[in-house]
Amino acid sequence: MAWSGVPEVKLNPHFTGYRCVVCEESYPTDHEGFVCPRCGVDGILDVQYDRDAWQEQLERRGTEEFFAASRRDLWRFAPLLPVLPAAPHGAWSVGGTPLHPAPRLAERAGVGRLWLKDDTCLPSGSLKDRAAALGLAHARSLDRQVLACASTGNAAASLAVLGARAGVECHIFVPAAAPQAKLAQLLIHGARVTRVDGTYDQAFDMSLDRIADNHWYSRNCAHNPVLVEGKKTAIMEAAWQLTAGFRQLDGPWPDAVLVPVGDGCIVSSVAKGLAELHELGLIPSLPRVIGVQAEGASPLATAWNASSGPFALDGPAILAAIQPVIPHTMADSISVGIPRNRVKAWRRVAATGGGFVKVSDEDIREAIRNMARLAGVFAEPSGAAGMAGVARAREAGLLGASDQVLVMVTGHGLKDPSAALQGLSLPDPVPPGH
Repeated sequence: MAWSGVPEVKLNPHFTGYRCVVCEESYPTDHEGFVCPRCGVDGILDVQYDRDAWQEQLERRGTEEFFAASRRDLWRFAPLLPVLPAAPHGAWSVGGTPLHPAPRLAERAGVGRLWLKDDTCLPSGSLKDRAAALGLAHARSLDRQVLACASTGNAAASLAVLGARAGVECHIFVPAAAPQAKLAQLLIHGARVTRVDGTYDQAFDMSLDRIADNHWYSRNCAHNPVLVEGKKTAIMEAAWQLTAGFRQLDGPWPDAVLVPVGDGCIVSSVAKGLAELHELGLIPSLPRVIGVQAEGASPLATAWNASSGPFALDGPAILAAIQPVIPHTMADSISVGIPRNRVKAWRRVAATGGGFVKVSDEDIREAIRNMARLAGVFAEPSGAAGMAGVARAREAGLLGASDQVLVMVTGHGLKDPSAALQGLSLPDPVPPGH
């Protein structure tokens, strides 16, 4: 039986509902359509909270009690999330990943200081486990028996791994070109996989049809607003780590955060998490958030660079500005032709004073090598895109030589080892013995 032995989950009383990012219509917490019915698939919703209640609780209880300082997983930040599990469980107790100072990388990149937020050590090797954890907890609260998503690999792997821990049925739609290492994660964990002979965007559309037809729970982060809330815990953890639990606000702090961008979910969640912490007075300042896209899949960066500013924050204007492309890049996890979360991504990046840049596949390969050799972190191509963007952000004037920089590392290199081997040569074998 689905959810057998899995703790119950309730809604957070500070979670007040959803708002459409296009038409601004509000919906209650029990809205089950995932998107705005007036605006259709482009009507992505945004989770809303009672911010005054946050502030009151924080002032009354103090930082350590409010944030459950003794916890090491993402539920340390439970007051700022939409659901509250009754107890820990392997399906959703993830997080607590390291933040690595990387002085040699900083020197190579020409910036003042650099940190890597390393989510490669999560259960499926990807930051997207944070979204899956929130999705599983929310599905449990709704008693949805089946979960589904489309993915180029990482979102699917996160659902397969954590869904296996929960004992629920998972359906996954992937483009046929998804790397075999990622397909292995899906199949070995018992997910029901449909390989679509087409692009990620086509697999995404197929998944939406099947989800609607079967009343499944959507683990599509660009479709389901609850999932983005899980991703914001990555930057909240980094902020916690840099400020000794939000107690020391006078130490080193990033001027900018660089984030790989595909559908726009991670970059929008990073900007949202930082904005919420800043509003609560828990961080020294609001860093600029810089989204990094691969050149062959860069509709956001292209539209951003074509804009003269000030950058529009109106939903329909953002939708009109970003034109779809046919994606082509080695970084499969950000190989997206039309970012589904583009309105949130554009609006939230603009609010931080950041921007979007694009990097070549060769830039990404170089970043993979530099991160491994100079910081001991092995990233897949999409996971290294943020690091690859540092040089391009400097060229664009978004970073200065003395800036302190935090780079989000979103996926492990073993998910696509063939990419790391490109440009490398294996040593010739030698005879055994002396």
